[in-house]
Amino acid sequence: MKIQPFREKDIRSKIQTKADPIVKKGNSKHDKGYIYLGNVLVGKVTIPNDHTKVMYQSRSKYIAENLYLSPDQFNEFVICTLKRTDYLKILEGKNLI
Repeated sequence: MKIQPFREKDIRSKIQTKADPIVKKGNSKHDKGYIYLGNVLVGKVTIPNDHTKVMYQSRSKYIAENLYLSPDQFNEFVICTLKRTDYLKILEGKNLI
Protein backbone atom coordinates (compact mmCIF):
# COMPACT_ATOMS: atom_id res chain seq x y z
CA MET A 1 0.00 0.00 0.00
CA LYS A 2 1.10 3.55 -0.62
CA ILE A 3 1.54 6.21 2.01
CA GLN A 4 -1.50 8.44 2.09
CA PRO A 5 -1.19 12.20 1.70
CA PHE A 6 -1.21 13.92 5.10
CA ARG A 7 -0.88 17.52 6.21
CA GLU A 8 2.61 18.30 7.45
CA LYS A 9 1.29 19.57 10.78
CA ASP A 10 -0.47 16.23 11.37
CA ILE A 11 2.72 14.27 10.68
CA ARG A 12 4.66 16.65 12.93
CA SER A 13 2.17 16.25 15.76
CA LYS A 14 2.24 12.43 15.62
CA ILE A 15 6.04 12.31 15.55
CA GLN A 16 6.22 14.59 18.57
CA THR A 17 3.71 12.59 20.62
CA LYS A 18 4.44 9.00 19.57
CA ALA A 19 8.18 8.98 18.84
CA ASP A 20 8.87 11.63 21.50
CA PRO A 21 12.09 12.93 19.93
CA ILE A 22 14.49 15.51 21.29
CA VAL A 23 14.03 18.33 18.79
CA LYS A 24 16.97 20.36 17.52
CA LYS A 25 16.38 23.44 15.45
CA GLY A 26 19.10 24.10 12.93
CA ASN A 27 19.67 26.20 9.86
CA SER A 28 17.48 24.01 7.65
CA LYS A 29 13.80 24.69 7.18
CA HIS A 30 12.78 21.53 9.05
CA ASP A 31 13.58 20.50 12.60
CA LYS A 32 15.59 17.36 13.36
CA GLY A 33 14.35 14.86 15.92
CA TYR A 34 16.56 12.45 17.81
CA ILE A 35 14.72 9.43 19.18
CA TYR A 36 16.21 8.04 22.38
CA LEU A 37 15.08 5.08 24.43
CA GLY A 38 16.82 5.27 27.74
CA ASN A 39 20.21 6.71 26.91
CA VAL A 40 20.43 4.98 23.53
CA LEU A 41 19.90 6.87 20.26
CA VAL A 42 17.68 4.63 18.12
CA GLY A 43 16.87 7.01 15.28
CA LYS A 44 16.89 10.42 13.68
CA VAL A 45 13.97 11.92 11.81
CA THR A 46 13.22 15.11 9.90
CA ILE A 47 10.19 16.79 11.44
CA PRO A 48 7.94 18.66 8.99
CA ASN A 49 6.86 22.24 9.58
CA ASP A 50 3.67 23.14 11.41
CA HIS A 51 1.52 24.18 8.46
CA THR A 52 -1.32 22.73 6.41
CA LYS A 53 0.66 21.93 3.26
CA VAL A 54 0.00 18.36 2.13
CA MET A 55 2.93 15.96 2.08
CA TYR A 56 2.72 13.18 -0.48
CA GLN A 57 4.41 9.79 -0.55
CA SER A 58 7.39 11.04 -2.55
CA ARG A 59 8.52 13.00 0.54
CA SER A 60 6.83 11.24 3.44
CA LYS A 61 8.39 7.87 2.56
CA TYR A 62 11.72 9.17 3.87
CA ILE A 63 10.13 10.07 7.20
CA ALA A 64 8.56 6.61 7.39
CA GLU A 65 11.97 5.02 6.73
CA ASN A 66 13.59 7.18 9.43
CA LEU A 67 10.91 6.01 11.88
CA TYR A 68 11.49 2.37 10.80
CA LEU A 69 7.88 2.04 9.62
CA SER A 70 6.42 0.38 6.54
CA PRO A 71 3.99 2.45 4.45
CA ASP A 72 1.01 0.75 6.14
CA GLN A 73 2.48 1.29 9.60
CA PHE A 74 3.18 4.94 8.79
CA ASN A 75 -0.44 5.45 7.71
CA GLU A 76 -1.59 3.94 11.02
CA PHE A 77 0.96 6.06 12.91
CA VAL A 78 -0.51 9.28 11.51
CA ILE A 79 -4.17 8.21 11.54
CA CYS A 80 -3.85 7.28 15.23
CA THR A 81 -4.55 3.56 15.15
CA LEU A 82 -0.88 2.87 15.94
CA LYS A 83 -0.23 3.87 19.55
CA ARG A 84 3.13 4.77 21.13
CA THR A 85 3.35 1.34 22.78
CA ASP A 86 2.80 -0.31 19.38
CA TYR A 87 5.53 1.88 17.88
CA LEU A 88 7.95 0.84 20.63
CA LYS A 89 7.13 -2.82 19.91
CA ILE A 90 8.03 -2.25 16.24
CA LEU A 91 11.38 -0.78 17.26
CA GLU A 92 11.94 -3.69 19.64
CA GLY A 93 11.11 -6.16 16.86
CA LYS A 94 13.81 -4.57 14.71
CA ASN A 95 16.27 -4.98 17.61
CA LEU A 96 16.66 -1.23 18.01
CA ILE A 97 15.86 -1.32 21.72
